[in-house]
Order: sequence, then C-alpha cells, then structure tokens
Amino acid sequence: MQSRDTGLSSPQDLRDLLERNEHFRGVHFVASSEHTLEIERDGASLSLLWPPAWQGPGQIAAHLLRARSESYGLILFGTEEELAAGTPEGSLDTLDARQLVPVAVPASETRLVLALRNALSFGSLQRETASLEVDLDRARYENDLLISIGRALSQQRDLRSLLDIILRRARDVSGADAGSIYVVEGDDDAAERKLHFKVAHNDSVEAIEIETTGFTMQVSDHSIAGLCVLTGDEINIPDLYALDPPGTGNNPWGFVHDRSFDDRHGYQTRSMLTVPMISARQQVIGVIQLINKRARGFTNLCAAGAFHNGVVPFDEVSVNYAKTLASQAGIALENAMLYDEVTTLFEGFVRASVMAIEARDPTTSGHSERVARLTVGLAKVADRSDQGPYAQLHFTPDELTQIEYAALLHDFGKVGVREPVLIKADKLYPGQRDLIVQRFQFIKKTIENEVLRSKVEYLTRASRDRLLVDLDTAFGGLDQRAAERLAEIDEYVRFIIDANRPTVLEEGSFERVVGIANNRFLDGEGLEQPYLTPGEVEALQVLRGSLTPQERQEIERHVVHTYEFLQQIPWGRTFRKVPQIAHEHHEKLNGRGYPRGLRGEEISPPARMMAISDIYDALTAADRPYKKAVPVDKALDILAMEVKQGNLDADLLNLFVDAKVYELTRYWRKRNP
Repeated sequence: MQSRDTGLSSPQDLRDLLERNEHFRGVHFVASSEHTLEIERDGASLSLLWPPAWQGPGQIAAHLLRARSESYGLILFGTEEELAAGTPEGSLDTLDARQLVPVAVPASETRLVLALRNALSFGSLQRETASLEVDLDRARYENDLLISIGRALSQQRDLRSLLDIILRRARDVSGADAGSIYVVEGDDDAAERKLHFKVAHNDSVEAIEIETTGFTMQVSDHSIAGLCVLTGDEINIPDLYALDPPGTGNNPWGFVHDRSFDDRHGYQTRSMLTVPMISARQQVIGVIQLINKRARGFTNLCAAGAFHNGVVPFDEVSVNYAKTLASQAGIALENAMLYDEVTTLFEGFVRASVMAIEARDPTTSGHSERVARLTVGLAKVADRSDQGPYAQLHFTPDELTQIEYAALLHDFGKVGVREPVLIKADKLYPGQRDLIVQRFQFIKKTIENEVLRSKVEYLTRASRDRLLVDLDTAFGGLDQRAAERLAEIDEYVRFIIDANRPTVLEEGSFERVVGIANNRFLDGEGLEQPYLTPGEVEALQVLRGSLTPQERQEIERHVVHTYEFLQQIPWGRTFRKVPQIAHEHHEKLNGRGYPRGLRGEEISPPARMMAISDIYDALTAADRPYKKAVPVDKALDILAMEVKQGNLDADLLNLFVDAKVYELTRYWRKRNP
C-alpha cells in the first residue's frame, strides 16, 4: 500500500479511499452526510466524524452513549490543534480510547488504514464479548432455573400438584403456549398399559383443562404420546398442519392430525414437542407434550393470524431444556408415585386394622372412624384458632394425617383382650347367667323332690285310717312350704337377672346378693354348695357398668397393647408420633387416667383432643346393645362435668362445642347407617 499523506477533508474522500483499498472490501457503507460516515463489517459499526460533527456542544455525547451500548466505535478526524482543543465537554484525553480514536490529519494512508482496521477489529471483539456475556447470563439464568425447578420438584409430594409444576416449568423453559402430561399406568410388561391424561394447560384456551383431562388411552404407536412411550425418544414436529400423508416426507411416524379440538375452539395445534419422563429404573412413566412454541413478542395466540406468524418450531435449545427438565421430572414423578403408593399402603393397612378391631367387637363398629373424624375436625378448629392457649398451635397436612391414623388405631390393642371380656354386655357372662338359671332350676327340683320324698315317707308310715283323716292336712302343709320356697327361688332369679344389667345397683342390692349367696343346697353328689359362687357374687356386685376390677384392668391394658403393636411399625419421621398419641388417649389432666397416669402438659394436644372425641362418641353411639344412646345435649353436659372434675381440657372442649365439631359424626351416621 502506498504510504502518502491524505487530507481527508470530507467523508466522500474517505469513502473513495476505502472503496479502492483491498483491506476494506467487506466494508458496508451504512450512512453518510456532509460531516459523517458510518461503516459496518462483521456486525461491528464505526462512525467517522469530522470537526463540525463533534466540536459542537453535546454532539459527542449521543455517539458515546451508543458506543457504550452497542458494538460501535468512533473515529474523530481533525488537525492537531482541533484535537488538542477537545470537545466542549472536556479534553479528548479523558475519553475511553476503546470507544473513541482521534486521528490527526493530514495522515498517511497506512496510518489511516491501521486505525480503521483496529477500530473495526475492536468493535467485532466487543460484539463477540457482549454476545458471550449474554450467553453466559442466559446460561446462568437457565442453570439457576433448572436448579430451582429441581428443588421445587423434589419438595413436592402431592402427585397432582407435582404434575402441574412439571408442565408449567416445561412450558417456561420452552416457550410453549400449551401442553399436557400423560402418566403411564400398568406394568411395563403388561400389554394393557394405558396413558392417563392428567394435566393440561393452554394460555389461549382456558376450557382445555376441563374438556380433556381425565381420559385414558392405550399405549400404542397410533398416538404421538404412545409412540413416545414405546420408543423412549422425543418427537419434535415443526408443524402438524404441514404434515405430509402418513409414512411419507416429513411424516415418517404415520400420524394423522385430529383437528376436532382445534375446530371447536378456534385453536391450531401447530408445533409440538413430546418428551418422555424416564424413571431411575429406565422406564417411561410419563410424557410431557408441549404445543405451539411462541415466537418472540407473542404472549397469546388468539389474535387473527397469530398461529401463522406467532408459532415457530421448537428449536434445539428448547428441546435440550425440555429433555433436561423431563429427566428431573421423571425422578420426581417416580418418587411422588412411590410416596403415593406408600401412603396408599399405610392407608390400606390402617383401614384393614380397623376392620380387624371391629371384627373382634362388632358392637362398636364405626367407632374408630367416628373418633378419627371428630379428632381431626377438632384439630383443624384448633389450627384455625387465633386466640386462647391454642392460638399458636398449627398442624401440617402430614400431622393431621398422623392424628387421623392414631385415632383410627387407638383401640387396636383390643385384639389382645379376651373376646368374652371385650364384648361383655352384662355383669355376668352369658354362660354364667345360664348356669345360675339352671342351678336355681335344679334347686327348685330339689325342693320339689324333697316334698315328694316327705309325702312318700308319710304314706309308708301312716295307717289307712290315719291317711283318711290327716292326708289333706299333712300334704297341704308340705305343699304350702314348698310353694313359698319355690316362689322365693323365682324371686332370687328375677333379682339376679335385674342385677345383671350394667346399671347402678339400687340401695341394699349389695347386701342382698350376699344374702342369696349364703343359702346352701346339696348338689348331685350330695355336697353342700352356695346358691352363688364367689366369682358370681363379685360380678353381680359391680356398682357401675359390667366389668369386675380384674376385667376392667384387662380392658385398660388394650392401650398398652395398642402402643406395643404400633411401635413395631416403621412409621418413619412423618408419622412417628402415631404410637404416642394413641397411647395417651385415656390419660386425664388430673393424673387419674391410664396407663401411665400422665398429667397436664405431659399429655400431647392431639391425645387430649382424642379423649374428648372418644368419650363423646361412646356416649352418643346408638349401636351398643348394653346401653341406650345419650342425646347430644346430655353428652355435652357429661363432657362439661368431666372438665370440672379435671379430666378433660376445658379450652379444647370449648372449641369442640363452639365449632359444633360433634356434628361431623351426625352427618357421618346419616351416610353410614
């Protein structure tokens, strides 16, 4: 290149120079004026300014602002004196040399070429740097997004909520207008696997979720989602409306697009990306189907022409992010499904245990379910309370489930109680009562035999003449005494039958039982026996209820049996307090409860709630053959008395009454007669 000075008195002079110089063949002339020339190469722009364009007040500021925000450079031409004077805003020496290069003219062509080349190269590097920074910021954002997505997915255990999060996040990272999720049901080896349409989103058509979710279809290659399950690969269709006939061109899958939904709602399913969710066992357990990637600037596809201009194919970046999310979602979905299976297993086990309890004691059928409803209902009321001692008490959904399980299983230990004691309705066992009745029948027969024996002896000893004179008198006395004794025996039986009922004994009944027992008769072996055995006397002397002290202790042991049984179950951290709550439900605040005699705060709030629910249901239950149901008002009065005696929690009972928690079982009984 010839090294000669050039005056460069105008932009046209410079343009002529650049057009003939081989080093600037790729330069494009963007704009020019009397005092400016803008050129561009490889995305880098360069403005060349002559003194009239940069010496005026404020003229350089706009160029510098642009230089800082774009891949844009400045070259200022002027004499040594003009450049030394600088701009009205300050000396040129204070400006960043990366944004602005002063060139004194006249200058050699070589110097000018080098200055222009360096400025354009710097602009290109600046553009690449900015692009890399944008890419880096985007990568950081997307990496943070994936991390946040992974955290959100790992923390969610509710299946429906998890699927909703997966679909919403998949649409976020791909820019999809709509989408849906299918879950695979059935074993992988089963020929009858199905796809269950679980969740659907559509920003442009709100009715899609109501109309489409819930149905199932066979896993087959006749559907896009089914083929995705079978192959385990993503399926990316740029435009369903542009598909060639099945098996040809851009349609190797053989799909036929069903437009019935589109026609009903004025929607067009154009681009579609379907990716599989794969479990840790490398099984496809679900499918994410994304619909209509929105073009830049489109937030809704309802406007006219939006489906033609506003929908683009899912690009490689969208596919990669959707696949990455799907891999996370597959693990999260598998975990949620396993958690759901475990929860279902626990639920089934608890319900089966309740059935076992009720099979042992059918008279209390439904008691465990009702106590659970009442206790959970009271817990929810306490959770909502904003005043009083329980204002700070709150329960998570898992804690409410824990309370429900403890209430359902609170009587499970009754399977360890002898069945005769468990179902004992009266003070005497049926066999004991029947034996007493038979014994007194035997005693009556004994009395009748004694009368007959006395008559036979009299007949054998007396003469005929005496029999004719004294027979009526002699036999009449025997018959009268026998009738009196037989009537007395019948009265004993009636009294025993009455005393056998589980009611409070009348005054004097205690002593009368002892009096009856003190009578003696001769058994078949000729041995003297009491009318009532000591065990029968003890049973009939029970002042309240039907159980003797020993039997009551055996019944009370059911709480210990419950605890020991529940302790054997690996409840995990979530439900680890189930044994404790069930163990404490018969404790009293005053320490008079059982089995450990806990007091006050030693008893957990859920156990105190269950104590109220248990007593209330026992009082109002209409299915107990040994007692009548107590009216609701009377039952609440009895609970209030229990509070006064220091047995129950007054604040919890107030919540129970004020919120009418007791009505939960009233409605339950109507549905479960």
